[in-house]
Amino acid sequence: MRELLITVTITLVTAGLQITLKGLSRTELPGKKHGLTREDGLFWTDWTIAAGLALATTLVVASSKKLPVPMSQVVLCLIAILLGCTAFPFLLRLLAYESGARIKEWGWLKMGWIFIANGVAVMILLSAVAVGVKVYG
Repeated sequence: MRELLITVTITLVTAGLQITLKGLSRTELPGKKHGLTREDGLFWTDWTIAAGLALATTLVVASSKKLPVPMSQVVLCLIAILLGCTAFPFLLRLLAYESGARIKEWGWLKMGWIFIANGVAVMILLSAVAVGVKVYG
C-alpha cells in the first residue's frame, strides 16, 4: 500500500509542477492573469505512457533477474494499457470533446471530463505499479 501512495503522491506533484511550468512559460490570455487553459489539466496521456514504460521495465528487469512474474496481473495490466492507448482516446473524442476540439465543460469546476480522463489513467498507472510491487516484493 505504501508504494501505491508514493506513486499517487509523485503523480500529483508531477502534475502540479507541469501546470506551474506551463503557467510560468506562457503569456497571459485576454481577460486572465495567466496563460493556462482547462486542457492543461489533462495528464492522462502522460500517465498511460508512464504505465506502459513502468510495466515494460518491470518485465525486462524481472526477466534478467529470473524473478517470478504474476502473469494474470501482467495480462490485466497490459489489457488496461492497450485500452488506454486505443479505445479510450476514441471514447474521449466521442463523449468529452466539442466540435472545436475543446473539452466539454461538465461537472465540478467544469472539469468533469478532465477528472474522468485523469482518473482512468491513474488506475492504469497504479495497475502497472502493482505489478512492480508484486514482482519486487
